[in-house]
Amino acid sequence: MEKTKIVLAMPSHSNFASPIQKNLKYHDFDIIFINSSPEHLNRIKLPFLYSIYNIFRRLFLRDSQYKSKMKQDIKYKKITQCIQTNLANKNINYALVIRPDLFELEHLKLIKNHTNHFIGYQWNGLARFPSTLLSIPYFDRFFIFDNIDLINTDYNKYSLLGTTNFYFDMYQPQPIPHQGLVAYFVGLHFDERITSLDICAQELIKIGIKLDFNIRFLKKDPGTQTQYQCKDIKFIKKNIEFDENLYHINQADILVDIVNPVHNGLSFRTFEALYYEKKLITNNKTVMNYDFYHPNNILIWDGKDLSMLQDFLSKPLVPVDSKIREKYSFKNWIKNILDCQPYIAIKLPEIS
Repeated sequence: MEKTKIVLAMPSHSNFASPIQKNLKYHDFDIIFINSSPEHLNRIKLPFLYSIYNIFRRLFLRDSQYKSKMKQDIKYKKITQCIQTNLANKNINYALVIRPDLFELEHLKLIKNHTNHFIGYQWNGLARFPSTLLSIPYFDRFFIFDNIDLINTDYNKYSLLGTTNFYFDMYQPQPIPHQGLVAYFVGLHFDERITSLDICAQELIKIGIKLDFNIRFLKKDPGTQTQYQCKDIKFIKKNIEFDENLYHINQADILVDIVNPVHNGLSFRTFEALYYEKKLITNNKTVMNYDFYHPNNILIWDGKDLSMLQDFLSKPLVPVDSKIREKYSFKNWIKNILDCQPYIAIKLPEIS
């Protein structure tokens, strides 16, 4: 049987670029990968003559933007060349673009010209990356994961479809034996969630839970660590790689999700808790509206009061119907996105 051909266009610096490609191959897709971040701008080196000219412009014309513009131009040309080389004389059935805001519109047009079904997915809130809006009209179908965006009147003129994130079903749960109970969190530092993370960490420690909390901070936030009260929180300078993340999940009993303040969509952590059958502690109230929610499995809190924590952890996990779990698998998700029957329809819950 011939494999389904698909163009996957997204940033490689995302922790999910590699596992998405692996899972597409696992489910018999033939992939052409177009990288929106072929090289980090900071690592792009200007040719010698351009570097000399940059010094001239900076010293004599007070132009501090020339270097940045030239790096952007080099990046643009690299992506253009990649698209032209990989898609020349080809007509491919599907193209899926994740984070279209990271591509120039000309790049999106080029990809679309070689595909029959052009599909976009923005897995961040639209308000966080408003340049995404410029790209939406180019797509045949465009998906978002935040149901607040679906009812936002500012976006009424766009044809938006709702979907969720997913779990990677090619990786089977492999629980790792350990002593006691372990709670796992990993995420980027945001000032808005310092208090909630500290409260959650300290309450878990009080009842004897071992912490595996990992917060990534950026170079521009040198004082980040001093803002947290809990000394058992680990601070990391790089993302935890996907395979390592799976290890942390498999050896944990509790996954912790503190919502990113810039959107209301459900994080990947929510679906990992569903698939790996872990207790979930989250302050994302929208999870209550999903079909897999059960109060024994998911503790929703206000980010301040965790007095109910011990009672929640004392209750056994309630098994979720296998059809509901299957619904949020990568296999079913990609069938929804591409509209390849048969699949279980994924819809975001309606909110008022």
